[in-house]
Order: sequence, then structure tokens, then C-alpha cells
Amino acid sequence: MQRQTDDFSHYDHLAWQYPYYMKHGERQLFGQISSALLSMPEENRQIDPVGIAEIVNRGFLLAERTLVTGVCRTPWMARPKSRGGWEFAQVPDHGMAHPELNDHLKRLKQAFLEEALSYVEGRHCVGLLLSGGLDSRIVAGVLRELQLRGDYSGTVVALTWGTDECRDVVYAREIARRLGWDWQHLPLTPERLMDNVRIAGEMGAEFSPIHLHAMPDVAKISGLDAVLAGSYGDSVGRAEFSGVRVRKLRPIVPKRLDPFALLKAEVVRTVEADIHHDCCDYRRHIHRESEYQYREIEQQMHYMRRRNQSPMLYINERVPLFQFFTAPGTFGLMWSLDPAIRDDRFYRALLPTLPGGIGEIPWARTGVPMSDGSHKPDQLSKLHHCYGKWLRNEIRFLILSSVKSDAIARLGIFNDWNLTRTIELWSRAKTVSASGIDEIMAWLASLAYFVDRYQIQPQKREHFRESPPLRNYLGSMRASAYLAARDWLRH
Repeated sequence: MQRQTDDFSHYDHLAWQYPYYMKHGERQLFGQISSALLSMPEENRQIDPVGIAEIVNRGFLLAERTLVTGVCRTPWMARPKSRGGWEFAQVPDHGMAHPELNDHLKRLKQAFLEEALSYVEGRHCVGLLLSGGLDSRIVAGVLRELQLRGDYSGTVVALTWGTDECRDVVYAREIARRLGWDWQHLPLTPERLMDNVRIAGEMGAEFSPIHLHAMPDVAKISGLDAVLAGSYGDSVGRAEFSGVRVRKLRPIVPKRLDPFALLKAEVVRTVEADIHHDCCDYRRHIHRESEYQYREIEQQMHYMRRRNQSPMLYINERVPLFQFFTAPGTFGLMWSLDPAIRDDRFYRALLPTLPGGIGEIPWARTGVPMSDGSHKPDQLSKLHHCYGKWLRNEIRFLILSSVKSDAIARLGIFNDWNLTRTIELWSRAKTVSASGIDEIMAWLASLAYFVDRYQIQPQKREHFRESPPLRNYLGSMRASAYLAARDWLRH
């Protein structure tokens, strides 16, 4: 059973629900995009080329956009006003503080305890998405400390997805054992990935299905009053986004849109201004002193919210989901620091203060404990999935039949010649993990499902013209070079 998801009690957090609404018309909120679309006549359900281009370029949508014209998500850190418009939360300031380590650590740990208690207080059983990384184990340690203090009297079930005996699974199992919690392993398999293609399509094809992992299995677990996740830990605790430090972040919108020429050239020219508007329009009401501060906000507003949090909302439709590290009192503390010291030092100092000696367990990223760099990495697999391999082998037929389907062709947006050529190149890739092109192929399969299920119509205009041969050639060469380089680096 789906639950109501238009609660704005935590609208001032970095991550929350973001229900849907119609850009024009009454400000009715919809918990799922299916509800929004079913309230519209079929002829009005038109594909939005801007949204298509954003996903092809970045792997996620920007701002409030969806793939259907006129259907939007509520803005980041905002709630509706009673008379229309939006009330935006006060976003904590960035700073350049250099506090004494122990003093800041005490304040940070207290913020963690208060944030965790606000999510679990009064609940009988909460699930924790636990991996072998640092962020979720910090959440685990904080929750266990609340139990030991008597502030939380409920139970915790640790939930871990991944292939058998990978680092995430082995380390998470040991963390749960040390903390005295039940632990459930949710395997990742080709069958799980295949089903995720459908589920991502049902959710609006707003992200690649590879990001759903075992979230549908989490949503089926009975007896949970809430689920906690630590997805925002790297970005808040260490100012790191996909391995890139905050001062080295590049603009969200790349200089070269559609490098593999998967879209028709006219589509790219038509949507470019709208993409830049989606990226930067928030600057009208959020002001900062440095460009890196704007870029950090953009990573939270676009990348973390639209790529990482959006799949998580599948769980939230059925049981309340809370993202740790996202309360203003928590991330505001870290934003107040000079970014030069927002690194491993605080995690390294915090872990020994948490119960169970969980800091002694190796870190999945390195295979050694964070506190001791002298160990040799273990031989366990760093990968917790085989998405690239599964897409190109076990579920290849589903991907190819979907990408080559009439549902994709009739949108009139994709560059048929280069899409066919990219499929040929992609099919020969060798990596086990998922590349950017793997993500696109999986997303296209979800898009085909989305278009068919909800009868999404092409944009009401003349068809976009085909791309010139030179652009096709250059796009194909870039795709070939990208896949070849990735095969060489990963092997």
C-alpha cells in the first residue's frame, strides 16, 4: 500500500520527498507521477525534450523538471504557501572556520545524535541501509549510542544489498554483529535489475534503473516504522561528490552537450537555454560569495536530489525514509568550515567514539580500516554488483528490444543513426561495472516502458531535423574512445 507523501515537515532538510504538481492550474500535489499523469488527458501528456537532454547529458534531471511538459516536482528546500507560490527555507551559510578539532567534533556528534533521534523517536523498529562504507556505519554507531543511552528503546534491522561476499556485504554483516542487531542480505541479481527497469519506468524514467539497487525489496519488508539512509555522508561530512572535492567541482551543465550525439542536433540547440535556466535559476533567491559554494549547492539541489534521492523515494512511498546528514543543524556545521579541512579528519576522530569498535572494520573503498593505513587491502571484491555485465548479457534482449522500440522512435528526439552505432559499440564493452553508456541504455529501456505505460505523446511540433553526418561521426568517435578507455582502465 502506498502512503501519503506530501508532508513538508522536513522541507528545510537537504533531502525530502518532492511531490509532483502541475505547472499551470491548481496547486494540487501528487505523491507519485502516475497520479499526476492519470489526472491529465492523454493528448496533454507530451514528452519534454529538455528533460530528455538533461538525462542524456548528466544522468539526472535538473531543478523541478520531469519528462512530461507541465508536470513538475516541488522545489528544493521549499514548501507551498497557502495562497500560492513557495516558501523557501533559509539555507545555512558557507564559512571559512578553523575550529579546534575536539571542540567541533563534540558539536558534530551532538548534532548527529539529535538528528537521529528526531527520525526514530517513538518508532518501534527502524531499518538502516548499511553498507561497508563510512557514512552508513556512522549512522549505525549513532543509533546504537542512542539505544545504549536509553534515548531510543526500539529495535534496528540492518539491511544490506550486494553480491555475495563483496566488501559491502561482509563488512556490514560484521558491523551489525558487533552492534547486536538483526541483519538481512538483499542480493543483487540480473532478475532484480530487470525488474528495476520496469519500476524506474513506472516512476517516470527520471533516473537510470541501476540506481534502484534492492530498494524494491526494502519496501516489501514488513514491520518497519521507518528506514534510515546515509547517502549524503560523503557530500556533507567530507565535501566530496563522486570522488571530486568541492573546490574542484565542475559546472553541472557541461560545455559540450550531448557528446555522443545521441540526440538530434536541433533538439540540443532548442533546449540549451532551458537547461542552463534549470541549473542556475535558484541564484535569484540563494546568494553566495564564491563560485565553489554555488557549485556545492547545485550538487545538492540537482545531483544528490534528482539522481541519488529520487530512487530512494520508492521506499518512502511505502514507509517513511529519512536521509541522515541532511538536517540543517548537521550540514550547516560542516558548511561553516573552510573546505580545506572538510576531509577525513572528522570521521577518523569520530569513529573511535562510537560503540562496537566499528571503526576497526575495513572501509569498503580501500579494504583497510580508516584508522590504520599500514594494512594491506583484503582480497574481497570492491564491486557490489555486476550491472554492466548483466545489461550486456543476461538482460541484453530486454535492453535492445526496448531501445529499438517504436516507443523510443516515435518521440522523434533521438538521433537514430548514432543511437544504432552506439548500441553496437556498447554491446562489445567488457567491463563488469556500469559505464555512463550502460546507464543510458538501461534508462532508455525504462523510458520506453514509461512512454508505453502512460501513453506519452511526442511534442506537438514538426519533427526535429536529422543531424549532419559530421556530428554523427564525431559523436560515434567519442563514444568509441570512451568505451575503449574504460575497458583498458578497468582491466
